[in-house]
Amino acid sequence: MPVYRYVPKQSPCKLCGTGFDYRHSAGGEALTHCPTCGQPVTREAVHTVNTPKLLKPLSVTDAKQAGFTVLKRTAAGEYEKQ
Repeated sequence: MPVYRYVPKQSPCKLCGTGFDYRHSAGGEALTHCPTCGQPVTREAVHTVNTPKLLKPLSVTDAKQAGFTVLKRTAAGEYEKQ
């Protein structure tokens, strides 16, 4: 969900200051009043949230090359190095 920036239409108030960030669905209606003080607000540009994408699935070889110890669970419930 995107984060929207809302600013007061009038002068800044003591409760919400110069504005606040609010997260709701992109299709949702914009807020018309501040939920804290009730003052009329306008919505500014959207702040997007970046999420990393993995280019390929990680393998045991990749983990070992990165310095991790790879363990495998045995039938007896113990772990051994691969």
